[in-house]
Amino acid sequence: MEQTLSQKMETQISDKLADAFESVIRAKNDYYQNNPQAIPQKSTIDSLIKSVALTNSAISGGSSLIPGPWGMLAVVPELILVIRNQIALIYDIGAANGKKDLMSKELTLMVFISAMGTGVGSLLTVKGGTYLVRRASLQVSQKLVALLGGKITQQAIKSSISKWIPGIGAVAMAAWTNYLTRQIGNKAKELFASKIEFEDNIEDVELIKPLDESIIKLGSNEKSNDFYKIKVLTRLMNIDGKVTDEELAFVTSLIENSDIPAEDKITLTSGIMCSDRTLDGLDSVAASPEDSIALLADLTALAKSDSQFHVTEKLYIKQIGKLLNFSETDIEEVLAS
Repeated sequence: MEQTLSQKMETQISDKLADAFESVIRAKNDYYQNNPQAIPQKSTIDSLIKSVALTNSAISGGSSLIPGPWGMLAVVPELILVIRNQIALIYDIGAANGKKDLMSKELTLMVFISAMGTGVGSLLTVKGGTYLVRRASLQVSQKLVALLGGKITQQAIKSSISKWIPGIGAVAMAAWTNYLTRQIGNKAKELFASKIEFEDNIEDVELIKPLDESIIKLGSNEKSNDFYKIKVLTRLMNIDGKVTDEELAFVTSLIENSDIPAEDKITLTSGIMCSDRTLDGLDSVAASPEDSIALLADLTALAKSDSQFHVTEKLYIKQIGKLLNFSETDIEEVLAS
């Protein structure tokens, strides 16, 4: 049976994840063992998170995206490099908090997965300000890797509405990567600043729900979040009263390449030059972290597509960002990426 896009991508990512965690942690252990003076200071954690986020933005922004959803497979090598940097960031934050000797593949996996908004069952819990970590067997560890591979695939595909558009798509992908890296860094900062205790009894881990294949299929009778996101982007295109060729090409490409019903594409195309100010469906987008960051990244990419970031565009993006429940700091970071 031929694999779907999500299955192919998840297989490629999961196959490389276990080695990424093991090799990065081993390299960090060896390096700090021989160079203890290089261990980051706690006071540098915030700047470290920002630095790695910018590095990952540059990696994603330089990706050579192939047109069409299947082009996402071409960026798996860059995505793995980004993940390796995120693993190293988790380790460095742990080391900066004096917890270098606690660092392991399993603990790093738990931090990574938690930062992406997925629970790891009773493997990692908080009790009275202390994080309780239950050690994982080999079988559970393998399940954690599969769990993370599926979650990364979910987020990558659900956040890929514009990522395959040459040039502009790379801007959106850079913004998306920047945000996720900061989320991972901040989760690690929160966890390693707390007391951590290990328990020897091994527990299983709950699995995330299977990827909703409807996000990459045509023919749904209901409006998808992609439909609502494109409506918000169309409004941004018209917000300053001047539609450039670059902006028009951006939105047109989104409509053509999105996996939404043909009748919805007609609706969006017919209203492409309309300055409709309604924000239908934004609550649905806000309920999905993946769709929310995708929309914020796409808005930023669209505003920058003509090399002129108009003040009305920035204000509109900030308004949408707040409605999507992003903090002012998060919005500013994405706009600057």
